[in-house]
Amino acid sequence: MLKGKSISLRVAEMEDADTLGKWFNDPEFSGDFQHFPYQTPRAHLEKRIADHSQYGTEWVDFIASNSEGDDVGWIAHYTAAPNFGWVEIGVATLPSHRNKGYASEAISILTDYLFLSRDLNRVQAVADKENAASLRVFEKSGFASEGVLRKSLWNREGRWGDGVMLSILREEWGQAKVLVR
Repeated sequence: MLKGKSISLRVAEMEDADTLGKWFNDPEFSGDFQHFPYQTPRAHLEKRIADHSQYGTEWVDFIASNSEGDDVGWIAHYTAAPNFGWVEIGVATLPSHRNKGYASEAISILTDYLFLSRDLNRVQAVADKENAASLRVFEKSGFASEGVLRKSLWNREGRWGDGVMLSILREEWGQAKVLVR
């Protein structure tokens, strides 16, 4: 378990498949900027949880819980480009727990963990260009915008939208912000 100031992250286990399936298949959880109408089948989640892989690369899901023990969201890291060793993260919080700082703390916790446990040069993320809240959360967590990936994200409206590539480099990160060695 990775502990922060107001939330903790735990690696998703098989008993979390129902919760993750409910969240991922709920348009309110995913919000206006996630790729719908894609639905995540339980078998897909079970495989991903069991062997930490998807699309032939590493994928690790975490459940974020607040200090009261309530599950407040999800965050994951996955290999975005195996030949370069690029690690990407994605995050979402339950609608009832948004705007409480949980997403930015989860990003900071996971970023600390990745830089402390691996020889990485960068951690990256992609957010919809129209998703001001997501862009703000990543920037608050030290990520810098690198540019626009044109028509890279399929959105809820059934059209391609532009994504913004964000990253934080090891030298920008510097040292753990939330986790302690």
